[in-house]
This record gives sequence, C-alpha cells and structure tokens, in this order.
Amino acid sequence: MVSLNDQETAELRERLRAVPAAQPAEETIAVSANASTSVTFTQTEKAAVVEVLASWLEELGPAGMGNGPAELREVLAGELEREQ
Repeated sequence: MVSLNDQETAELRERLRAVPAAQPAEETIAVSANASTSVTFTQTEKAAVVEVLASWLEELGPAGMGNGPAELREVLAGELEREQ
C-alpha cells in the first residue's frame, strides 16, 4: 500500500480533475477518503493516474513530486505491466 500525505493527495486530486480521462480516478479517491478506506482503481483509472503522475514527474522532477506520488506511479505502472 502507498500512502500520500495531505498535500500530495490534494495535488494529485487537482491534477486528476484537470484531465477528463482521469476524473473517474479522482472521484474514486474522493469516495474512499470520505469512507476512510484504501483506494482501488480499475485498469482504466490506473492507466489515467499513471499518465497524470508521469506528467507531474516530468514537470517537477522527483524532488518536486515527492516520495508518495513517485512510489504510487511505480506501483501502478508495475501493476499495469503485470496485468497485460
């Protein structure tokens, strides 16, 4: 399981809302946050989140992105690769 701090979560959700294909993933995060549970993404949501995280990494680099989002990107990309 990957944990994001409040700032990382807020930034990720904002970035997901800005990309139409990623908006369902943001909604999944919102529902999970309200229920205080972990987040489980569909294949489509995983792919969209990985794309958003890749853009974030490209824009700010590893130091500007933070450990949580970088780890999330690696985990989700690995899951997508294994599930193909």
